[in-house]
Amino acid sequence: MLTAILVDDDYPVVRYLSQSISWKDLGIELIGCYSNGLEAWEDAQQRLPDIVITDIGMPKMNGLEMLEKFSKINPRFRAVILSCHNEFHYAQQAMKLKVSDYILKESLKVEQLQDVLHNLSVDLNEEKKQASEVIKYMQKDALNRSALKEKLLKDTLYQPSWTKEAWLKHARLNGIVLDARYYLPVIVSIDRISEVSRARNMYDYTIAFAVENILQEVLDTMHRSVIFHHNNCELVVWICCEDPVKEQQLLHYSLQNAISAVQQYLKISITCLLGREASGPTELRAVLMPMMKELNHRFYLEEARVHRFEKSSFADGDMYAEYAAFFSRMNDALALNRSESLEGMLNEWAKWVKKSRFHPADVKEWVLQLLMDLQMKTKVTLQVQQSISEEKLYDAVNGIHTMEHLLSWIRHYLKELSRKLSVLSIQSKRPEVIRAQQYVIQHVTEKVTLEEIAGYLNLNASYFSRLFKRETNQNFIEYVNMVKLEKAKQLLQKSNKSIEEISDYLGYANKSYFIKLFKREYGKTPSEYMSWN
Repeated sequence: MLTAILVDDDYPVVRYLSQSISWKDLGIELIGCYSNGLEAWEDAQQRLPDIVITDIGMPKMNGLEMLEKFSKINPRFRAVILSCHNEFHYAQQAMKLKVSDYILKESLKVEQLQDVLHNLSVDLNEEKKQASEVIKYMQKDALNRSALKEKLLKDTLYQPSWTKEAWLKHARLNGIVLDARYYLPVIVSIDRISEVSRARNMYDYTIAFAVENILQEVLDTMHRSVIFHHNNCELVVWICCEDPVKEQQLLHYSLQNAISAVQQYLKISITCLLGREASGPTELRAVLMPMMKELNHRFYLEEARVHRFEKSSFADGDMYAEYAAFFSRMNDALALNRSESLEGMLNEWAKWVKKSRFHPADVKEWVLQLLMDLQMKTKVTLQVQQSISEEKLYDAVNGIHTMEHLLSWIRHYLKELSRKLSVLSIQSKRPEVIRAQQYVIQHVTEKVTLEEIAGYLNLNASYFSRLFKRETNQNFIEYVNMVKLEKAKQLLQKSNKSIEEISDYLGYANKSYFIKLFKREYGKTPSEYMSWN
């Protein structure tokens, strides 16, 4: 559907037109009404309208000034001027701005404006249809060219008997010119593409295509290059050159510029791996195959950098020698909600792993063991559901290719786990308070009173109340309600229980009291919370 805005400091006119025009019948959505050009310009930049209906004389920014700004960022928009001015110079300025119609307010009729908008709607829809067909054609052409290049890459890698002459001829037949003395291969990896794809709600191929366009534009300024799609997270680049030593120096500079450009325009990180020069298909195959097949050699490389390809060697040391001690420290930090301690331990662990250069498979196996043990421990101790199933945890960790990404992922995972546990966290070193909190968590569906828990701990009720308040900075009953309400959130999200059933299940005798507590804690009633989630 097309969009339109009304801009006029004469409020009755705006109100009359917004209500009198049959916008829906015209296939137009009225997305805004404004009293001056500046207000319309500032607001409409978030969603540019297809049609602008405006007065000329307005405070802060007049209609013509506003249309001039719109025309610079969207030259295909249409404008209709409604004005009290019939001077020739106003009409002349309007013509320069490609205004579709200039209507004097004194002779304005709704039917006349409706006809103008109908014609604009037809023109704009036809224009958009033609533009869409052009884009589809360009995409199809790009896909065909990309398919031919991908075939050439595969043929180069898996046709061992090719001479250089036959290889060059085959490339020319597919519209690819490779004539050169030497070729410098580069692997361009799109860092963390699964996260980028999920965050942007885009296909991996679309992301790779966008990266390719920027890469090609940057490289074309200094080099003769051919870019191939190896898979949706990697591009292969061949730089055709005569002097590889000189070309490598320039190429390193160009690739750094490409990394910066992709980051600036797409907000995506790429890492470049530069191989040694090759003089033909046989040497090119020998250089490329290890670069493309062995992901482990990239594990310790820094992301968003240019690296020269080197096969990596890894240590055979036992990663599990310090596992028990590390797990114990990590578990305590999680249980006590000590985020700074968690961060320090993670950085210490990463430094140790990088210095020791353990095999990536061993590092991932160690991480999986740690996270599954932490999940099991928190599930048993605090009676909470696992954050991620073991299968998904395995897939997530094994889909990570760099130590930098792995550390970032673990940090995020533990932060989320800590956040979920924070409401139930045990923030005291006093064993009586820890036992009390664990009791509440494990008996969340029962009615727990101060006197009952004091008796359970063999303590005086008044003494326990003061102790709990001093150690946790909250009253015991407040803590009980907090734990119950957190459980209520889980049930509202994941169960089919009604609000009344949840209230009864958590030991509240009064449903209204439960609803009142929930709204006070979360700012929404249970019903509103369910509709938001």
